[in-house]
Amino acid sequence: MHETPVSRAGFVIALASAIVFGLWPAAVRGIYTAGGDIVFALLVLTWARTLALCGFCLATKRPLFVTREAVRQGLIGGFFQAVALVTLYAALEYLPGPIAIIILFSYTLMLLFFMVWRGEMRLYKATVATTVTALVGLAFVLDVWHHQNAATIKGVALAFAAALASVGRFYVWGRQTKSRHPIIVGAESFLVAAVLISPAIFFGGHLPTTAKGEMFAFLGSAATSLAAFGMFYGVRLMGSFRWSLFAKMEPVFTAIFSALLLGEILKTGQYIGIVIVLGSLALFQIFEQKRITAR
Repeated sequence: MHETPVSRAGFVIALASAIVFGLWPAAVRGIYTAGGDIVFALLVLTWARTLALCGFCLATKRPLFVTREAVRQGLIGGFFQAVALVTLYAALEYLPGPIAIIILFSYTLMLLFFMVWRGEMRLYKATVATTVTALVGLAFVLDVWHHQNAATIKGVALAFAAALASVGRFYVWGRQTKSRHPIIVGAESFLVAAVLISPAIFFGGHLPTTAKGEMFAFLGSAATSLAAFGMFYGVRLMGSFRWSLFAKMEPVFTAIFSALLLGEILKTGQYIGIVIVLGSLALFQIFEQKRITAR
């Protein structure tokens, strides 16, 4: 089984999802500054995506968990999603956000090698080079150089756990969406994940204390819900690896929205990083097209 090449529709969905999902970190930080905590953000944003995906299935009369195999797939995908969420949010307690995110996005390279090992992809130098270059670009966008002294071993371990769980969830979703409707796959996985993480309410759940914080909670919920639809359709159209590669556009738009919504000033290195990320993705597309044409 080989992953499909990047289609125009897949790229448009990836770009739109990256723009929308780019609002998430800025919204979460807005929640924190307004008195909300990590548990509140984790539960509200996860349940928002769950209700949106399940609501779509209900409105379009697409039943969930109709077979034992569907239950099994939902449990697997939901487990990986829950682990990825919990470990990422936990990592943010011990790591600066930029370092946690750059470690998380290393899952793309892990996924590439895993799929090569499984015989589902071939390893090309251009693919590895553009993937690594995109990660380097992200390091500039996230300005990790100014946060490295704040890193802790526990935080790094949790962030890598989130990356490994992301390998699992995207690989599983990539296989599931080949034969099943992508939103059904998403709804089942997120419903399981939301139930698994709900006990976190006993460890926090402080609401924002201002109207602005509530606005950020609504903005984050809406953004992640819309992006979830794009993510599962994108995985089906592009395959899990290529989707994960193009998802690296998300932090680019996060930096832009942080400047627009939170008044943060981007540094020269961050602008350079944006160019590197977008350039590496463009080169990947060029190399991919040449390779397909040469067949």
